[in-house]
Amino acid sequence: MKKLVLFTFAFLFSSYSFSQNSWSLKQCIDYAFENNISIKQADIAKLIASNNYLQSKLNLLPNISGDASLNFNFGNSINPTTYEFTQNATTSNAFNLSSNMPLFTGLQQYNNIKQQEFNNKASEEDSKNTRNTIALSIAQFYLQILQNKELLLVAKTQLEQSKQQQTKTEAQIASGTVPAGNRYQVEAQIANDELRIVNAQNAVDISLLSLKLLLQLNPETSFDIQTPNLNDEFLFDESVTPARIFDYATANQASIKSAEYRLLSTKKALLISKGAFSPTLSAYASIGTNFFNQQKTYTSTGEFNLNPIGFTENTLEKVIQPSPVIKATNTPYGEQLNQNLSERVGLSLSVPIFNKWNRVTNMNNAKLQVYNSSLALESAKNQLRQDIYQAYANMQSAKKSYEASQKNVLSLEKTLEFSKERFNVGALSQFDLGVIQNNLATAKSDLSRSKYDYLFKIKILEFYQGKTLELN
Repeated sequence: MKKLVLFTFAFLFSSYSFSQNSWSLKQCIDYAFENNISIKQADIAKLIASNNYLQSKLNLLPNISGDASLNFNFGNSINPTTYEFTQNATTSNAFNLSSNMPLFTGLQQYNNIKQQEFNNKASEEDSKNTRNTIALSIAQFYLQILQNKELLLVAKTQLEQSKQQQTKTEAQIASGTVPAGNRYQVEAQIANDELRIVNAQNAVDISLLSLKLLLQLNPETSFDIQTPNLNDEFLFDESVTPARIFDYATANQASIKSAEYRLLSTKKALLISKGAFSPTLSAYASIGTNFFNQQKTYTSTGEFNLNPIGFTENTLEKVIQPSPVIKATNTPYGEQLNQNLSERVGLSLSVPIFNKWNRVTNMNNAKLQVYNSSLALESAKNQLRQDIYQAYANMQSAKKSYEASQKNVLSLEKTLEFSKERFNVGALSQFDLGVIQNNLATAKSDLSRSKYDYLFKIKILEFYQGKTLELN
């Protein structure tokens, strides 16, 4: 009962901590690495490949097998110890222990070990590639949440400014500076700002839910992410060219290394198929014994029978020859097993002559698999090159959009500041001021989108350079 109480308290405390703490990008990625189903499946495939690799080494050991039999025969049967016929119901028992070890198999076993080694390494790279894919997806969702939160902040700031403008408008109406109809324009602006807040909050909630589902968390779980202190002046190092990124990625990306290992694996499979044409030499050994319930042991009783064997030549007297009296008894079980013990060792040579063309077909198919794997490797490199150059182009485009959005916001902020001064002296209408405020809110939203789009494009290129996905 005490353990149950402690467990319940620990569970509630962990749940409370989970719901109260905001997660960083690294925490999200680490959690996915431990709990994502796709990653678990990749890890299982890696363990299977590791087991196959170990088994390929163990196949060099001799195999040992034992067998036993118990037979009941009725009617005519053969005594396995004397090979004589007997017509009695009999019982026999046999035991055998044998071992076989291949000495030479055309290097098939060695090449199989190397093939399984390459398959094991390919599975390890597949597992890494799955992790990389999940990490990129998490980073994309994470940045989407940050963007939506920033859009929500922009909407709230705009509402606060509209409320401040409403206070000024009411004061102007009271003093008779502006007509009372301006009140409705401000109220319409506030209603529009409140709608933006609702839409922005919905976007935040949906993006948080999407990340929870990706992390395979309970949708009902309270969950939030940390907001890092991002510098708006982040830039990509222009000295890092796409060709340089591609060279690094070709040597280090898990998808490429996996394809390379699978190509090496198919080459070993080709050598295995060629080794099937070679003679195989094996050593074998066995030891066995048996029991038969009709086996007899013959012993002398010490008595003699006087048997006439003929007559003397002159006197015709009977010639008597004594013969010992022999007693037959069933040989005991343990004694039989010891007496019937037999051992055997030897070598076995098998020479392949004709096997309905199977060996030739297997070798030709193995050659095609090598060619297909080489094409798969080339295709993976081409796809990687395309992805990197496309990501680089997208990054440059996102950078230009980000810089243009910065200039647009700066210009509209100055315009709004000047417009407020004109509005305060009655030189600008409430409607025109609201248009400028909406334009600035839209520009800030566009700036937020372009900023996080640019940041994500940078993270993609950093990922291809082998850098950790982090937000500083």
